[in-house]
Amino acid sequence: MIYLIRHGETDWNAERKIQGQTDIPLNSNGKQQAEEAAKEIANLKIDRIISSDLLRAKETAEIINKKIGSKITFDKRLREENFGDYEGRIIEEITDEEWNVFNETPEKIHGESRNQLYERAKNFISQIKEDENILLVTHGGLLRMILYYSQNKKSYDKDSFAIFAKNLLISNAKVVEYKEK
Repeated sequence: MIYLIRHGETDWNAERKIQGQTDIPLNSNGKQQAEEAAKEIANLKIDRIISSDLLRAKETAEIINKKIGSKITFDKRLREENFGDYEGRIIEEITDEEWNVFNETPEKIHGESRNQLYERAKNFISQIKEDENILLVTHGGLLRMILYYSQNKKSYDKDSFAIFAKNLLISNAKVVEYKEK
């Protein structure tokens, strides 16, 4: 079984800033969220933890691991989507026109396309052996894409992803099971 968890809260989450691949630590609330998640996960048999190498995910994985005592490995493929020049900006202050630039030509703002994110998620998940119980500690954007990939394995489609992700709330430090369709 594969379990997915989003990192705990950071100051940038609280301030509604786009983090992307900017390396932000957990805040005190995020550390508490990770402690609560560790209590929930303690009853699961976790063979190993694979975490994003970004600090907020690493800290979440390390806090959880104090309760379960598994091996942790860090993998760049589990990083959040790269939002390029938009990182550090408040979400609501980005105009529709700017979002269109990101969605249509992310390279113009030094960002990562959703298709690239899909391929990264696909590449990672396809190499996981499901004969172990694995906890993946990652980020909201990549977590959504992993779940999307589990249902849409042929390719990324921006319209179907938009419908899929629209109502998929991914809270900080909440465990989700990965299930193949």
